[in-house]
Amino acid sequence: CDPATLTEEERGLVSQWLKEDKHVCHIYQSLQHIRYVFKAKTFIQAKRRFSDWIKRFQFHTCGAVSSIVKAFVSREKAILNTILSTLSNGKMEGTNNKIKLIKRRGYGYRNNAHLFLRIRLETGGKFVTPDFW
Repeated sequence: CDPATLTEEERGLVSQWLKEDKHVCHIYQSLQHIRYVFKAKTFIQAKRRFSDWIKRFQFHTCGAVSSIVKAFVSREKAILNTILSTLSNGKMEGTNNKIKLIKRRGYGYRNNAHLFLRIRLETGGKFVTPDFW
């Protein structure tokens, strides 16, 4: 979470953890810098902040931080688009997860119509029965 939202006790715990373990300190610092990158408002600003973040942490001594940067570099375009986009596929992912859970709980349905009725019941009617069934 945002460090500004921490209570005084939580801030004390965080500072104690950062003093005790260098790896935790490095990961925390990179996390705070990537939070700054994600607050960008324009594509140019996001690209500049992201490239600065990569330059700073790419060859870091902490292996966890450098592997995170390596993964981010391979997905640079997608991450930049995510920073600027207000769209989310969270609702679709949630619906897909519900459907998979229904299928798993049902141990197979004898009739596909019953499966689709159960899906419509549990998703609030958001699911549309395919025409080919």
